[in-house]
Amino acid sequence: MAERVTIKAAPRAVLGKKVQQLRRQGRLPGNVYGRGIQSRAIDIDAREFARTIKSAGLRAMIELTIDGEKDPRYVILRGMSRSGGTGEPIHIDFFQVDPSVPIQANVPIRLVGEAPAVRDLAGTLLPGLDVVAVRCLPLAIPDSMPVDLSGLTGFDQTLTVADVVPVDGVEVLTDPAIVIATVNPPRIRAVVETE
Repeated sequence: MAERVTIKAAPRAVLGKKVQQLRRQGRLPGNVYGRGIQSRAIDIDAREFARTIKSAGLRAMIELTIDGEKDPRYVILRGMSRSGGTGEPIHIDFFQVDPSVPIQANVPIRLVGEAPAVRDLAGTLLPGLDVVAVRCLPLAIPDSMPVDLSGLTGFDQTLTVADVVPVDGVEVLTDPAIVIATVNPPRIRAVVETE
């Protein structure tokens, strides 16, 4: 299960063009919305947000605690506006999820071990897929899906999504025939002797 990160937020009363004042104070304006809940304007510490996203990634499940609310909200980052399109974040949108309803998420693939075709036959490992789509409860999203490379003993073998062993409660949705990794044979140079 993925490690949850916590972000503290404050209710936001400043709206419209006045949010520039918040940004100058090091606060990042945002909204929390979801199915069946009213959208809530918030602001968070911009540096804390940057540190959190850098360490946990953009796909992390976030436990958002809003001042004045008793229970935390479980949210995922749904949108982020950046200054100039690629600069510092200037606005964020969080989508609140229901912890008891399964959601679809993309989980990175982690290649584990060493392929015998690479080690013994001097082949080159060719990864083919970075993430798989899964369906599970929001609080059970795994950090990664490990795939064991020890099955690649020759150049005619491939690992596919069907070789991914999901954790209990996690259903893999990606097509099982998609290739995750294969091994390319080494290139052999012909040495021509000149007389």
